[in-house]
Amino acid sequence: MTKCAAIRPTRVVVDLSAIVANAAAVAAHAGVDLYAVVKADAYGHGAVPVARALERAPGVAGLAVSLVEEGVELRDAGVAAPVLVMGPSLGGAHAEVVARGLTPVVSDPADLERFAAVGRARGAPVAVHVKLDTGMHRLGIAPEAAVGACAPRDGLVVEGICTHLASADADDPADPDSPTRRQLARFDAALAALTAAGRRPPIAHAANSAGALRFAARYDRVRPGLALYGAAAGPVSLAPALEFASAIAQVRDVPAGGRVSYGGLWTATRPTRAAVVPVGYADGYPRNLTGRADVLVAGRRCPVIGAVSMDMILVDVTDLGDAVAVGQPVILIGSDGRERISVVEFAAGAGISAYEVTCGISKRVPRTYRGGGADA
Repeated sequence: MTKCAAIRPTRVVVDLSAIVANAAAVAAHAGVDLYAVVKADAYGHGAVPVARALERAPGVAGLAVSLVEEGVELRDAGVAAPVLVMGPSLGGAHAEVVARGLTPVVSDPADLERFAAVGRARGAPVAVHVKLDTGMHRLGIAPEAAVGACAPRDGLVVEGICTHLASADADDPADPDSPTRRQLARFDAALAALTAAGRRPPIAHAANSAGALRFAARYDRVRPGLALYGAAAGPVSLAPALEFASAIAQVRDVPAGGRVSYGGLWTATRPTRAAVVPVGYADGYPRNLTGRADVLVAGRRCPVIGAVSMDMILVDVTDLGDAVAVGQPVILIGSDGRERISVVEFAAGAGISAYEVTCGISKRVPRTYRGGGADA
């Protein structure tokens, strides 16, 4: 598709200053520096601009991604901060990981020797982090094998040891026998064994956003993701970082008894003014929001009526009277006056997670940036 200037008003505005402030708030609460998670295009916020803002931010020791390709994208954009690659090194990418200055998180014992071989060939040891499976049963080396995994190897230095918490966002922090507490106990036992053997790596980390905010799982680093973007619950005040907005394209008069949009799922019970807004499920406005969502127009909540289609929604603006016009802003996620639609509210209406909301806003929606060195 040929690139041109944006004509459609549908857009996402990302506040980089809010993301930087959220990172500082999480680091202050945890009492340790963090690896800022910018995987999945920074949860849909834009990996490169977010990484550029965060690599200069206080309390940020480095960044974390899931894929080697995501780390390469950051390096190609000139991001120089340490970058952890949390996912497995697939396709024999071990040499590429090292050549790009990325730090692999090793979850397969065989990869320890593969990275050591790269280090020996280069004549400089490769720094890695070892991941332990303390109960998520997805990736990781068994905790009882931690001492062997961290044994000295020519061509390799184990810089970090980590695990991943499966349910810190749902578990009760006061429950001493919760799955999260059991995972942390296994991790603590592995750290104690490593210390006794003289092999504890200098950096230990376990906490995602929920682990950092809801549990005392801080160790030497924390790895917040969703909290950076203002959409995680906890004791720290976090600033929303994303606005999803559009504008009224047309205003339609629907007679009483008129049925609206595909399938006629909504019938007007009175003469209705319906605003056409050019956003739909192809943009990441889920079809599941049919009959279950509001938008903000002129500082007031207005219900979405009829089926959410691929490219458009209809909004009942009857009660706004003359305060409606073509071109008027429509807030899908964000604030207008005293009213706000949060990512969490939007997700609840669609029956999905907050992660899915921001990651699901499609690439055809332009992102613009403000604050936090947006021009860098």
